[in-house]
Amino acid sequence: MAVSSTSSNSISNLSAKTGMGGLVSGMDIDSLVEKMTATSRQKILKQKQNVQKLEWKQTAYRSVTTALKEFQTKYLDVLSKSNFRSTAFFNTIKAASSSDAVSVTSTSAAITGNIKIDSITQLATNQTITMAEGATATKELTSSGSVRSFIDGLEAGDSISLTLDGRVRTITFDSDFVNAVQNGTLTDADKAQLFESKFQSLINTAFGSDGSNSVISVSVNSDKLTFSAEGSRLTLSSVNDNDTLTKLGFTSGQSNKIVLGNYLSNQNLKTPMTASSDGYYRFEINGEEFEFDNTATLSAVIEKINSSKAGVTISYSSLNDRFTMTAKESGSGDNITISDKDGSNLMKVLGLSEDSGAVSTAGVNAILKVNGQTISRSSNSFELDGVKLTLNKTTDEAVTLTMTNDATSLKDTIKSFVEDYNAMISLVNGLITEKANSDYQPLSDEEKSELSETEIKNWETKAKSGILKGDSLLRDISSKLHSSMLGISVNDFSLYSMGITSAGYTENGKLEINEEKLEAALETKGSEIRNLFTEIGGIGTSLNNIITNATKTSGVKGSRGTLVEAAGVENTISQTENSIYEQIKRTNKTITTLQSRLTNEETRLWKRFTAMETAINGLNTQSSILSQFSSNS
Repeated sequence: MAVSSTSSNSISNLSAKTGMGGLVSGMDIDSLVEKMTATSRQKILKQKQNVQKLEWKQTAYRSVTTALKEFQTKYLDVLSKSNFRSTAFFNTIKAASSSDAVSVTSTSAAITGNIKIDSITQLATNQTITMAEGATATKELTSSGSVRSFIDGLEAGDSISLTLDGRVRTITFDSDFVNAVQNGTLTDADKAQLFESKFQSLINTAFGSDGSNSVISVSVNSDKLTFSAEGSRLTLSSVNDNDTLTKLGFTSGQSNKIVLGNYLSNQNLKTPMTASSDGYYRFEINGEEFEFDNTATLSAVIEKINSSKAGVTISYSSLNDRFTMTAKESGSGDNITISDKDGSNLMKVLGLSEDSGAVSTAGVNAILKVNGQTISRSSNSFELDGVKLTLNKTTDEAVTLTMTNDATSLKDTIKSFVEDYNAMISLVNGLITEKANSDYQPLSDEEKSELSETEIKNWETKAKSGILKGDSLLRDISSKLHSSMLGISVNDFSLYSMGITSAGYTENGKLEINEEKLEAALETKGSEIRNLFTEIGGIGTSLNNIITNATKTSGVKGSRGTLVEAAGVENTISQTENSIYEQIKRTNKTITTLQSRLTNEETRLWKRFTAMETAINGLNTQSSILSQFSSNS
């Protein structure tokens, strides 16, 4: 590759080419000016090469930052499944249950062995409070208008919409229906009876019937129309802004059950609602206070209670038209206390307060016999001898819980941990020890134009080599990582104790594993391995601190990680707040100044050469005139 990165013509284009270019003297002025400004051009080229080196250095630093953070995320982050700082990760005890009556998982405190559950006589339950009677004032929907008036004003095409437990149907009165009920030969009573019969037929066609009973019943009494749907939610709605429903004496959205989306002021509740003197409904559940006004919906009330610290959930069943409150905490005891405040009565209206006649069912504890001893627990999920149990059902048959040691998965993860550590430390130490090629400097644009892409790539690979050779920042990180891995012990237990040692001086800081020793340690030294990595002074915490101190991107400038302060991280504020970025800015400013000086220097030289060309031209003219005089004489 015949390229010299220090050639004097690396920046060959003249920036201030003005004047006569040797037309009179015959001299190559371009070449002369370029040679006379070669020193200035070399200064510019040198600074551009410095910028390129800084950019390569920044990229190399960032590659280390990325490698460190990837290792930290995989093995040291609290959200990682293989978090070496978590005691739970080192739990090699696997628990199994002989029956689906009990679910079991082990904790880090579990030990090998068996637990025998002789019987489960009772599961823990949650206290509930349920209103004694239905919440809705009326289970039937009765019109406020006159059926006779509606019949007289009925027109073909009039429609209403009915929703039954989510099934929506449109009832349309056609001309046959209208003509029949408006027959002038019928009495008002006959018209009403015929209207009821034909309307019921339309309903049955739309929703069907249960044998001899209609799913939705229609009746006319005392000139009023009534809908009923026992055990179901029935809602009436207008169709395309049609006023048919209004003519019948109903409102759109009217239902025979509570509509949770309606305002408190617009609920069809059996017990009249009373607010406090300032218009609010206030109450207290388990010491947690609540406050609502008439513009709140029942769904908003329920949502706020359920998401609060009151420790209860409230629900409404349209099937039995009742509200129920359930304690989140199971077991015996008074886990729900309710009281209305300031004269308001929302809890009473919902049938949940003591003075509303609410039915309270106390919670009970789980009762089981373990290894011959009867025990009681307030929850169906609890921990026993390092094992988490969940009781699923009662049983008279014995259930055996078996805890066995299974270190296979932990062994594989530890091997991956060492492999990824080796890759990370090899990157760091490789950059520190990489040989520098002083003969290969960054290429100028002119030099690149003479080479193929492959030649440029090969050249720059050699030019980048050793860009961080002997770097003190990387040496410090490497030294700390090495000390953490091989220098830390907890209660005289170290990586060496579990078969992990240095791979030797020539392996550039890598570790190697003796798998037999590792397997033996996992079988017999599980707690020691766990403590080595998870204790405050252990390997996990130490590695995490080292990486954080190098790669932290949060905080203000000056408080971030050492690598971030040096080179920044893309897509963070540190991208333009780092020492290399500042060096590049200063160097580019120097380049601008040098280029300005070069332009001035070229201009000055061109003026001198132009003056010379002008003078020579004048002398040539005088010589020509003198020659003419001489020849005439």
